[in-house]
Amino acid sequence: MKVIDTQTRTPFGRTSVTLGWFGVGAGTQSNQDGERAFDEMLEAAWEEGIRDFDTAPLYLSGESERRLGRFVRRHERDELVISTKVGRLPNRPEAVSLNSARQFDYSASATRESVSRSLERLGTDRIDIVYAHDVDRLMHGDQFGQVISLVLDECLPTLAQLRDEGLIRAIGVSSRQSDVCLSIARNAAVDGFIMAGSYTLLNHEPTRELLPYCLESGHSVVIASPFNTGILATGDPAASYDYGTPTPDVQNRVARIVDVCRMHDVDLAAAALTYPVRHSAVAGVVVGNRSAAEVQGNIAAVGRPIPGDFWADLEAAGLIPAIS
Repeated sequence: MKVIDTQTRTPFGRTSVTLGWFGVGAGTQSNQDGERAFDEMLEAAWEEGIRDFDTAPLYLSGESERRLGRFVRRHERDELVISTKVGRLPNRPEAVSLNSARQFDYSASATRESVSRSLERLGTDRIDIVYAHDVDRLMHGDQFGQVISLVLDECLPTLAQLRDEGLIRAIGVSSRQSDVCLSIARNAAVDGFIMAGSYTLLNHEPTRELLPYCLESGHSVVIASPFNTGILATGDPAASYDYGTPTPDVQNRVARIVDVCRMHDVDLAAAALTYPVRHSAVAGVVVGNRSAAEVQGNIAAVGRPIPGDFWADLEAAGLIPAIS
């Protein structure tokens, strides 16, 4: 377990790209209140010293990248770390369901074209990290075998070429599943992973094999959605859990975590933001924020000290596993 220092930047894999503990996710949740609120949120993050921003062509069909690009052009590019993604296209607007709306293309030509368009929308000459987006068995179902082959044979090699050309600096994969990340880490030259909601106060599976492997191999992991889409921000049993309704088991575990928080006078949001970064394989967390006030609140939570006895009591209660 590492000592957490909010001022320290951590290398992404074995690259020269470094990440702060707290990064801003510029996803749909951050954009849905309009460009002005989004821009105010980004500027508030900048004023608080945040320099890491994550986006994707999927988010508002490229508008997230365009809005982030306008922000980037007002600031010193060398101070910023920008990550985006390839492989998942904007949803079909005419589709009648989410499953039918999803579109993917991990081919070499689509990967190169996606990076080119992202560079244009972001208004920059290079992207610091590019992730292959949503390489996830649950997302692709019966097509997953074809998807992973395309990612390994075309998408990731193309990203390596783009890195050699100086257009990107580091290569990663976005997936929620540890076994997928492990397989890719063992079979492809990637620098790290971004996992949404996969390693949180409620989800610990990556501690069994993925995180120890990454620590030994030099891969980095970034954890997005550390609040599991809401329930770990407030503790409200009716709040969203991974975009759905929490089960009674999840509600019960959250209630028990909240009880330990009260006993130690620890803010639940602070605990949720801090928990993933306690593992030495985790380079940082990425959080979507809807407003300047929300990003300021999350950054304030990050700065609150959490006593070691709090984590010890969670471990003793069987609510989190021990980490070395």
